[in-house]
Amino acid sequence: MLLTGFPAGMLQCNCYILAAHAGSDAIVVDPGQRAMGRIREILDEHRLTPSAVLLTHGHVDHIWSAQKVADTYGCPVYIHPED
Repeated sequence: MLLTGFPAGMLQCNCYILAAHAGSDAIVVDPGQRAMGRIREILDEHRLTPSAVLLTHGHVDHIWSAQKVADTYGCPVYIHPED
């Protein structure tokens, strides 16, 4: 299993990327502010393709780059309907 993360943006939200192994599909969790560049680096380094974005909750520091990731890679974004 591949699990990596980094603090994103001014509020240092923890963004994570999870995958079964290099070269597989991945899930991007909480892509915060200015996260897209680092996300691309990690995806390219490990030959990953995002299959989904998962948001733990709807605070702006957790969702900031979700639409950008979804649009760039053509994957859905998931968040609990009550959030």
